[in-house]
Amino acid sequence: MADPGDIIAIVTDDLAEPHREAMVRDFYGRICMRLDLQPLDPGGLRFNARTTVLAGMTATSGSVAPMAWERHSALMDDAGDDIAVSWIAGGWRFARPGQADLETAPGSACVMQLDRRWRAEARNGDWTVCFQVSRALLTPLVPHLDDVEPDAIRADSAEARLLFNYVQAVTREPVAPKLATLAARHIADLLAAALGTTAEGSRVVERRGVRAARLRAIRQFVEEHLPSSRLSAETVARRFGLSPRYVRALFAADGLSFSDYVRERRLARIYHRLTDPRFAALPIATLAFEEGLVEPSTFYRQFKARYGMRPSDVREQFRDR
Repeated sequence: MADPGDIIAIVTDDLAEPHREAMVRDFYGRICMRLDLQPLDPGGLRFNARTTVLAGMTATSGSVAPMAWERHSALMDDAGDDIAVSWIAGGWRFARPGQADLETAPGSACVMQLDRRWRAEARNGDWTVCFQVSRALLTPLVPHLDDVEPDAIRADSAEARLLFNYVQAVTREPVAPKLATLAARHIADLLAAALGTTAEGSRVVERRGVRAARLRAIRQFVEEHLPSSRLSAETVARRFGLSPRYVRALFAADGLSFSDYVRERRLARIYHRLTDPRFAALPIATLAFEEGLVEPSTFYRQFKARYGMRPSDVREQFRDR
């Protein structure tokens, strides 16, 4: 049994041909998701998937050939009632007994409840991201969980974008076991926010998952725009549809002001370049300018205050090694 923080990677091309389909169907049908996989094309089951195990949750990203995923009666003797949420390049065709078929838009989320029968088909799986979460994590936050429709998550909502980006990030980076519970809680909070929650649940979700996901997304944006001297709380606020005051409060609550965080990241990147032989020929002022620090005297003062050395001393120190 996998432990929180473990990563399970399955690439069908790496599996022996005679046993490939049986192994994949057994893993997903009997061990992991409790779903039956059926290829829609003659090429059989072909996909590349990377699954990160969290606490009461798994998160997966990859690509798949055209196939169907089915939760049928033979698999429901486990009494499993997890919730699966999946995004796929071409969208899902979702069928339920006694109800009209439903199609989700390409790249939008589909909510799949494992306590009932359904069949989901995808013709374009160039990319897919999904997670499966214990119902117990959501019940306190989403009172109408049993009534949630497969297309309940609005693709254009801020909560949906935060949820997708957070799940995708979790599948791309290793998660330390001690952080697996926190990451699972954040994802559950974001899902609750995307589905709609109680008044008290909204306060909990905003305090935990939504704030954490926003901070993560903003930090990524900051990292990508550090070279711009125009980077500010105002530019970040415009990008994310927030107020500058909220952006500053978000960073302050994490222990470092927005401006201090930006300065620390810029100085750290310059320090790294000073120690890298590939940048040895570049003037120090140019290194600073390329990281958004356009005032040389301010840069030199901040650098020495941070590292206790002049930039030239750092470069010289590592040049001799």
